[in-house]
Amino acid sequence: MQWAGSRGLRTVVGVASVALMAGLVAACGGGSSGSASDTVYFGVSGPKTGPSAEYGRLWQQGFDLALDQINAAGGINGKKVALKWEDSQSDPKQTVPIATKFVGDKSIIAELGDFSSPASIAASPVYNRGKLVQYGFTNSSTEFTKGGDYSWSPSITLDVIEKVNAEWVRAKAKKVSVVYLETDWGKQAFQFFQQFAKEQGIEIAYSSPILPDSQDFRPVLIKGRDANPDAFVHLGYGPDGALVVKQLRDVGFNGPFFGGQNTPQFIDLAGSAAEGDIVNGVFSPADTTPKVQDFVTKFRAKFTTDPGDFNVYAYDAVNILVKAAKYGGATRDGVLKGLREIKDFDGIGLNTFAFDQQTRRPDGVKPIELVLQNGKFVPAGSK
Repeated sequence: MQWAGSRGLRTVVGVASVALMAGLVAACGGGSSGSASDTVYFGVSGPKTGPSAEYGRLWQQGFDLALDQINAAGGINGKKVALKWEDSQSDPKQTVPIATKFVGDKSIIAELGDFSSPASIAASPVYNRGKLVQYGFTNSSTEFTKGGDYSWSPSITLDVIEKVNAEWVRAKAKKVSVVYLETDWGKQAFQFFQQFAKEQGIEIAYSSPILPDSQDFRPVLIKGRDANPDAFVHLGYGPDGALVVKQLRDVGFNGPFFGGQNTPQFIDLAGSAAEGDIVNGVFSPADTTPKVQDFVTKFRAKFTTDPGDFNVYAYDAVNILVKAAKYGGATRDGVLKGLREIKDFDGIGLNTFAFDQQTRRPDGVKPIELVLQNGKFVPAGSK
Protein backbone atom coordinates (compact mmCIF):
# COMPACT_ATOMS: atom_id res chain seq x y z
CA MET A 1 0.00 0.00 0.00
CA GLN A 2 3.01 2.25 -0.29
CA TRP A 3 3.32 5.62 -1.87
CA ALA A 4 5.91 4.81 -4.55
CA GLY A 5 8.15 2.20 -5.92
CA SER A 6 8.45 -0.59 -8.43
CA ARG A 7 8.23 -4.33 -8.68
CA GLY A 8 11.73 -4.37 -10.10
CA LEU A 9 13.45 -3.13 -6.96
CA ARG A 10 16.00 -5.88 -6.39
CA THR A 11 19.47 -4.63 -5.66
CA VAL A 12 21.77 -5.19 -8.61
CA VAL A 13 25.26 -6.22 -7.60
CA GLY A 14 27.85 -3.80 -8.87
CA VAL A 15 25.44 -0.99 -9.77
CA ALA A 16 26.89 1.36 -7.17
CA SER A 17 30.43 0.99 -8.47
CA VAL A 18 29.23 1.47 -12.05
CA ALA A 19 27.43 4.62 -10.96
CA LEU A 20 30.56 5.99 -9.32
CA MET A 21 32.61 5.42 -12.45
CA ALA A 22 29.90 6.95 -14.62
CA GLY A 23 29.75 9.87 -12.25
CA LEU A 24 33.43 10.61 -12.77
CA VAL A 25 32.84 10.75 -16.51
CA ALA A 26 29.74 12.88 -16.03
CA ALA A 27 31.36 15.36 -13.67
CA CYS A 28 32.41 17.52 -16.56
CA GLY A 29 28.69 18.20 -17.17
CA GLY A 30 28.88 21.40 -15.11
CA GLY A 31 26.26 23.16 -13.08
CA SER A 32 25.28 26.13 -15.23
CA SER A 33 24.14 24.34 -18.37
CA GLY A 34 20.96 25.48 -20.08
CA SER A 35 19.42 25.53 -23.51
CA ALA A 36 20.03 28.49 -25.82
CA SER A 37 17.06 27.38 -27.96
CA ASP A 38 13.41 28.36 -27.59
CA THR A 39 12.69 25.15 -25.63
CA VAL A 40 13.60 24.22 -22.05
CA TYR A 41 14.01 20.49 -21.44
CA PHE A 42 13.63 18.23 -18.45
CA GLY A 43 14.93 14.68 -18.69
CA VAL A 44 12.66 11.84 -17.58
CA SER A 45 14.12 8.52 -16.48
CA GLY A 46 11.18 6.19 -16.00
CA PRO A 47 9.43 2.97 -17.06
CA LYS A 48 7.64 2.93 -20.40
CA THR A 49 8.02 -0.83 -20.84
CA GLY A 50 8.53 -3.75 -18.46
CA PRO A 51 6.70 -4.64 -15.22
CA SER A 52 6.30 -1.01 -14.12
CA ALA A 53 5.15 0.41 -17.47
CA GLU A 54 1.72 1.27 -16.05
CA TYR A 55 3.32 3.85 -13.80
CA GLY A 56 5.09 5.45 -16.76
CA ARG A 57 1.74 5.68 -18.54
CA LEU A 58 0.19 7.44 -15.55
CA TRP A 59 3.18 9.77 -15.32
CA GLN A 60 2.80 10.68 -18.98
CA GLN A 61 -0.81 11.75 -18.48
CA GLY A 62 0.15 13.99 -15.56
CA PHE A 63 3.09 15.43 -17.48
CA ASP A 64 0.97 16.10 -20.57
CA LEU A 65 -1.71 18.01 -18.70
CA ALA A 66 0.88 20.05 -16.83
CA LEU A 67 2.79 20.92 -20.00
CA ASP A 68 -0.41 21.92 -21.80
CA GLN A 69 -1.15 24.44 -19.08
CA ILE A 70 2.43 25.62 -18.57
CA ASN A 71 3.06 26.25 -22.26
CA ALA A 72 -0.34 27.90 -22.79
CA ALA A 73 0.67 30.31 -20.03
CA GLY A 74 3.99 31.18 -21.69
CA GLY A 75 6.26 28.36 -20.55
CA ILE A 76 9.35 29.47 -18.66
CA ASN A 77 9.90 33.13 -19.41
CA GLY A 78 8.55 32.70 -22.93
CA LYS A 79 10.32 29.41 -23.66
CA LYS A 80 8.38 26.22 -24.35
CA VAL A 81 8.86 23.39 -21.84
CA ALA A 82 9.33 19.83 -23.11
CA LEU A 83 10.55 16.44 -21.90
CA LYS A 84 13.25 14.07 -23.07
CA TRP A 85 12.18 10.57 -22.02
CA GLU A 86 14.43 7.55 -21.58
CA ASP A 87 12.79 4.19 -20.82
CA SER A 88 14.58 2.78 -17.77
CA GLN A 89 12.08 0.00 -16.97
CA SER A 90 12.89 1.22 -13.44
CA ASP A 91 15.96 -0.99 -13.57
CA PRO A 92 19.09 0.21 -11.68
CA LYS A 93 21.31 -1.19 -14.43
CA GLN A 94 19.64 1.14 -16.93
CA THR A 95 19.30 4.29 -14.85
CA VAL A 96 23.06 4.77 -14.59
CA PRO A 97 23.77 5.14 -18.35
CA ILE A 98 20.61 7.24 -18.69
CA ALA A 99 21.95 9.57 -16.00
CA THR A 100 25.25 9.86 -17.84
CA LYS A 101 23.38 10.73 -21.04
CA PHE A 102 21.27 13.38 -19.33
CA VAL A 103 24.22 14.99 -17.57
CA GLY A 104 26.01 15.21 -20.92
CA ASP A 105 23.00 16.80 -22.64
CA LYS A 106 23.43 20.54 -22.00
CA SER A 107 19.82 21.29 -22.96
CA ILE A 108 18.46 19.36 -19.95
CA ILE A 109 18.19 21.56 -16.85
CA ALA A 110 16.82 18.95 -14.39
CA GLU A 111 15.84 15.28 -14.27
CA LEU A 112 12.54 13.70 -13.21
CA GLY A 113 12.54 10.14 -11.82
CA ASP A 114 13.21 7.33 -11.57
CA PHE A 115 10.14 5.45 -10.38
CA SER A 116 11.65 3.10 -7.79
CA SER A 117 13.97 4.28 -5.05
CA PRO A 118 16.73 1.71 -5.79
CA ALA A 119 16.69 2.67 -9.48
CA SER A 120 17.12 6.33 -8.53
CA ILE A 121 19.69 5.68 -5.81
CA ALA A 122 21.89 3.78 -8.25
CA ALA A 123 22.06 6.85 -10.51
CA SER A 124 22.44 9.47 -7.77
CA PRO A 125 26.28 9.61 -7.89
CA VAL A 126 26.11 10.50 -11.59
CA TYR A 127 23.62 13.32 -11.11
CA ASN A 128 25.43 14.71 -8.08
CA ARG A 129 28.87 14.67 -9.71
CA GLY A 130 27.35 16.18 -12.85
CA LYS A 131 25.51 18.86 -10.83
CA LEU A 132 22.13 18.09 -12.39
CA VAL A 133 19.08 18.10 -10.08
CA GLN A 134 17.63 14.61 -9.71
CA TYR A 135 13.98 15.07 -8.74
CA GLY A 136 12.84 11.65 -7.51
CA PHE A 137 9.21 12.58 -7.05
CA THR A 138 8.04 9.02 -6.21
CA ASN A 139 11.05 7.93 -4.15
CA SER A 140 9.91 7.14 -0.61
CA SER A 141 13.05 5.38 0.63
CA THR A 142 14.65 7.35 3.45
CA GLU A 143 18.00 6.74 1.73
CA PHE A 144 17.26 8.52 -1.56
CA THR A 145 18.05 12.15 -0.75
CA LYS A 146 21.19 11.10 1.12
CA GLY A 147 22.77 10.78 -2.34
CA GLY A 148 23.86 14.41 -2.32
CA ASP A 149 22.92 18.06 -2.71
CA TYR A 150 21.34 17.45 -6.13
CA SER A 151 18.96 14.65 -5.03
CA TRP A 152 15.53 16.07 -4.10
CA SER A 153 12.11 14.54 -3.49
CA PRO A 154 8.64 15.70 -2.42
CA SER A 155 7.72 12.08 -1.63
CA ILE A 156 6.50 11.09 1.81
CA THR A 157 9.14 8.82 3.31
CA LEU A 158 8.61 5.25 4.44
CA ASP A 159 9.01 6.04 8.12
CA VAL A 160 6.14 8.55 7.95
CA ILE A 161 4.05 6.25 5.77
CA GLU A 162 4.40 3.25 8.05
CA LYS A 163 3.75 5.25 11.20
CA VAL A 164 0.33 6.35 9.96
CA ASN A 165 -0.22 2.93 8.39
CA ALA A 166 0.18 1.30 11.81
CA GLU A 167 -2.24 3.83 13.31
CA TRP A 168 -4.87 3.02 10.68
CA VAL A 169 -4.37 -0.72 11.09
CA ARG A 170 -4.70 -0.42 14.89
CA ALA A 171 -8.14 1.13 14.46
CA LYS A 172 -9.34 -2.16 12.95
CA ALA A 173 -7.02 -4.87 14.22
CA LYS A 174 -4.89 -6.01 17.14
CA LYS A 175 -3.37 -9.00 15.36
CA VAL A 176 -2.18 -9.03 11.73
CA SER A 177 -0.37 -11.06 9.13
CA VAL A 178 2.02 -9.14 6.88
CA VAL A 179 3.54 -9.78 3.46
CA TYR A 180 6.12 -7.45 1.95
CA LEU A 181 8.18 -7.30 -1.23
CA GLU A 182 11.52 -9.05 -1.03
CA THR A 183 13.43 -5.98 -2.15
CA ASP A 184 15.49 -3.37 -0.34
CA TRP A 185 12.47 -1.06 -0.43
CA GLY A 186 10.10 -3.75 0.83
CA LYS A 187 12.42 -4.76 3.65
CA GLN A 188 12.75 -1.15 4.77
CA ALA A 189 8.96 -0.74 4.66
CA PHE A 190 8.51 -3.84 6.83
CA GLN A 191 11.15 -2.71 9.32
CA PHE A 192 9.32 0.57 9.82
CA PHE A 193 5.90 -1.08 10.00
CA GLN A 194 7.20 -3.62 12.51
CA GLN A 195 8.60 -0.79 14.67
CA PHE A 196 5.41 1.25 14.66
CA ALA A 197 3.13 -1.80 15.01
CA LYS A 198 4.92 -2.62 18.26
CA GLU A 199 4.39 0.94 19.48
CA GLN A 200 0.68 0.64 18.66
CA GLY A 201 0.37 -2.71 20.46
CA ILE A 202 -0.29 -4.65 17.24
CA GLU A 203 0.77 -8.29 17.24
CA ILE A 204 2.34 -9.47 13.99
CA ALA A 205 1.24 -13.09 14.07
CA TYR A 206 2.88 -13.97 10.75
CA SER A 207 5.12 -12.20 8.25
CA SER A 208 6.80 -13.20 5.03
CA PRO A 209 8.57 -11.60 2.08
CA ILE A 210 7.10 -12.20 -1.38
CA LEU A 211 8.91 -12.18 -4.71
CA PRO A 212 7.90 -9.21 -6.90
CA ASP A 213 7.57 -11.34 -10.03
CA SER A 214 5.64 -14.23 -8.47
CA GLN A 215 2.14 -14.97 -9.69
CA ASP A 216 1.10 -17.41 -6.95
CA PHE A 217 1.26 -16.17 -3.36
CA ARG A 218 -1.19 -18.73 -1.97
CA PRO A 219 1.31 -20.93 -0.06
CA VAL A 220 2.41 -17.86 1.93
CA LEU A 221 -1.11 -16.49 2.27
CA ILE A 222 -2.46 -19.77 3.64
CA LYS A 223 0.15 -19.62 6.41
CA GLY A 224 -0.85 -16.03 7.10
CA ARG A 225 -4.53 -17.01 7.18
CA ASP A 226 -3.85 -19.90 9.57
CA ALA A 227 -2.26 -17.46 12.06
CA ASN A 228 -5.84 -16.20 12.61
CA PRO A 229 -5.16 -12.47 12.07
CA ASP A 230 -7.78 -9.76 12.42
CA ALA A 231 -6.45 -8.11 9.25
CA PHE A 232 -3.91 -8.65 6.50
CA VAL A 233 -1.25 -6.04 5.60
CA HIS A 234 0.49 -5.94 2.23
CA LEU A 235 3.57 -3.72 1.82
CA GLY A 236 4.03 -3.46 -1.91
CA TYR A 237 2.56 -2.09 -5.11
CA GLY A 238 -0.42 -2.28 -7.40
CA PRO A 239 0.10 -5.43 -9.51
CA ASP A 240 1.33 -7.66 -6.68
CA GLY A 241 -1.23 -6.14 -4.30
CA ALA A 242 -4.08 -7.08 -6.64
CA LEU A 243 -2.90 -10.69 -6.80
CA VAL A 244 -2.45 -10.84 -3.03
CA VAL A 245 -5.96 -9.64 -2.19
CA LYS A 246 -7.65 -11.82 -4.82
CA GLN A 247 -5.75 -14.90 -3.66
CA LEU A 248 -6.46 -14.05 -0.02
CA ARG A 249 -10.17 -14.16 -0.78
CA ASP A 250 -9.64 -17.41 -2.70
CA VAL A 251 -8.07 -19.09 0.35
CA GLY A 252 -10.90 -17.93 2.58
CA PHE A 253 -9.63 -14.81 4.35
CA ASN A 254 -12.41 -12.22 4.30
CA GLY A 255 -11.14 -9.76 6.92
CA PRO A 256 -9.82 -6.22 6.39
CA PHE A 257 -7.04 -5.74 3.86
CA PHE A 258 -4.48 -2.94 3.90
CA GLY A 259 -2.50 -2.93 0.68
CA GLY A 260 -2.18 -2.29 -3.02
CA GLN A 261 -2.16 1.22 -4.47
CA ASN A 262 -4.42 4.00 -5.65
CA THR A 263 -4.04 3.18 -9.35
CA PRO A 264 -6.56 2.16 -12.04
CA GLN A 265 -4.50 -0.99 -12.62
CA PHE A 266 -4.88 -2.14 -9.02
CA ILE A 267 -8.61 -1.44 -8.98
CA ASP A 268 -9.17 -3.26 -12.29
CA LEU A 269 -7.01 -6.28 -11.44
CA ALA A 270 -8.29 -6.69 -7.88
CA GLY A 271 -11.96 -6.20 -8.70
CA SER A 272 -14.53 -6.80 -5.98
CA ALA A 273 -11.97 -8.66 -3.84
CA ALA A 274 -10.49 -5.31 -2.81
CA GLU A 275 -13.74 -3.61 -1.77
CA GLY A 276 -13.05 -1.87 1.55
CA ASP A 277 -9.29 -1.92 0.99
CA ILE A 278 -7.36 0.82 2.79
CA VAL A 279 -4.31 2.51 1.26
CA ASN A 280 -2.31 5.65 1.88
CA GLY A 281 -2.33 8.37 -0.74
CA VAL A 282 -2.15 12.08 -1.34
CA PHE A 283 -5.23 12.66 -3.46
CA SER A 284 -8.83 11.71 -4.17
CA PRO A 285 -11.12 13.03 -6.93
CA ALA A 286 -13.77 13.26 -4.21
CA ASP A 287 -11.86 16.09 -2.52
CA THR A 288 -14.03 19.20 -2.84
CA THR A 289 -11.12 21.66 -2.57
CA PRO A 290 -11.45 24.11 -5.52
CA LYS A 291 -7.91 23.54 -6.84
CA VAL A 292 -8.47 19.77 -6.76
CA GLN A 293 -11.83 19.96 -8.51
CA ASP A 294 -10.37 22.25 -11.19
CA PHE A 295 -7.60 19.72 -11.80
CA VAL A 296 -10.06 16.79 -11.87
CA THR A 297 -12.31 18.58 -14.37
CA LYS A 298 -9.41 19.32 -16.73
CA PHE A 299 -7.98 15.82 -16.38
CA ARG A 300 -11.35 14.21 -17.16
CA ALA A 301 -11.79 16.47 -20.19
CA LYS A 302 -8.41 15.42 -21.59
CA PHE A 303 -8.35 11.72 -20.70
CA THR A 304 -12.03 10.79 -20.05
CA THR A 305 -11.13 9.14 -16.75
CA ASP A 306 -10.51 10.13 -13.16
CA PRO A 307 -6.95 10.97 -12.12
CA GLY A 308 -5.11 9.02 -9.42
CA ASP A 309 -2.09 9.49 -7.22
CA PHE A 310 0.56 8.84 -9.88
CA ASN A 311 -1.00 11.31 -12.30
CA VAL A 312 -0.89 13.87 -9.50
CA TYR A 313 2.72 13.11 -8.57
CA ALA A 314 3.84 13.75 -12.15
CA TYR A 315 1.66 16.84 -12.62
CA ASP A 316 2.95 18.41 -9.41
CA ALA A 317 6.58 17.49 -10.17
CA VAL A 318 6.68 19.35 -13.48
CA ASN A 319 4.98 22.39 -11.99
CA ILE A 320 7.40 22.52 -9.06
CA LEU A 321 10.48 22.35 -11.31
CA VAL A 322 9.03 24.97 -13.64
CA LYS A 323 8.39 27.28 -10.68
CA ALA A 324 11.98 26.74 -9.53
CA ALA A 325 13.31 27.55 -13.02
CA LYS A 326 11.18 30.68 -13.32
CA TYR A 327 12.57 31.89 -10.02
CA GLY A 328 16.23 30.99 -10.44
CA GLY A 329 16.57 30.87 -14.22
CA ALA A 330 16.16 28.17 -16.84
CA THR A 331 19.55 26.60 -16.09
CA ARG A 332 20.79 23.81 -13.88
CA ASP A 333 22.01 26.31 -11.33
CA GLY A 334 18.70 28.16 -11.57
CA VAL A 335 16.61 25.08 -10.76
CA LEU A 336 18.79 24.34 -7.75
CA LYS A 337 18.50 27.95 -6.57
CA GLY A 338 14.71 27.81 -6.85
CA LEU A 339 14.44 24.57 -4.88
CA ARG A 340 16.65 26.05 -2.17
CA GLU A 341 14.99 29.45 -1.83
CA ILE A 342 11.28 29.23 -2.70
CA LYS A 343 9.12 28.98 0.42
CA ASP A 344 5.67 28.48 -1.10
CA PHE A 345 5.69 25.43 -3.35
CA ASP A 346 2.36 23.63 -3.52
CA GLY A 347 0.41 21.23 -5.70
CA ILE A 348 -2.69 19.12 -6.09
CA GLY A 349 -1.32 16.49 -3.72
CA LEU A 350 0.71 18.88 -1.57
CA ASN A 351 -0.11 21.71 0.76
CA THR A 352 2.11 24.82 0.68
CA PHE A 353 5.65 23.89 1.67
CA ALA A 354 9.34 24.72 1.50
CA PHE A 355 12.04 22.09 1.19
CA ASP A 356 14.03 21.27 4.30
CA GLN A 357 17.54 22.11 3.16
CA GLN A 358 19.12 19.25 5.10
CA THR A 359 16.84 16.44 3.95
CA ARG A 360 15.79 18.06 0.63
CA ARG A 361 12.22 16.93 1.33
CA PRO A 362 9.10 18.89 2.39
CA ASP A 363 8.38 19.37 6.06
CA GLY A 364 5.16 18.08 7.60
CA VAL A 365 3.65 16.27 4.60
CA LYS A 366 1.54 13.24 5.53
CA PRO A 367 -0.51 10.76 3.51
CA ILE A 368 -4.29 10.59 3.66
CA GLU A 369 -6.28 7.43 4.38
CA LEU A 370 -8.20 6.21 1.34
CA VAL A 371 -10.83 3.46 1.26
CA LEU A 372 -11.99 1.57 -1.85
CA GLN A 373 -15.74 2.00 -2.17
CA ASN A 374 -17.69 0.89 -5.23
CA GLY A 375 -14.53 0.73 -7.33
CA LYS A 376 -13.13 4.13 -6.31
CA PHE A 377 -10.72 5.26 -3.61
CA VAL A 378 -12.31 7.92 -1.42
CA PRO A 379 -11.13 9.59 1.80
CA ALA A 380 -11.86 7.44 4.85
CA GLY A 381 -15.02 8.50 6.62
CA SER A 382 -16.67 9.95 3.50
CA LYS A 383 -20.07 8.73 2.41
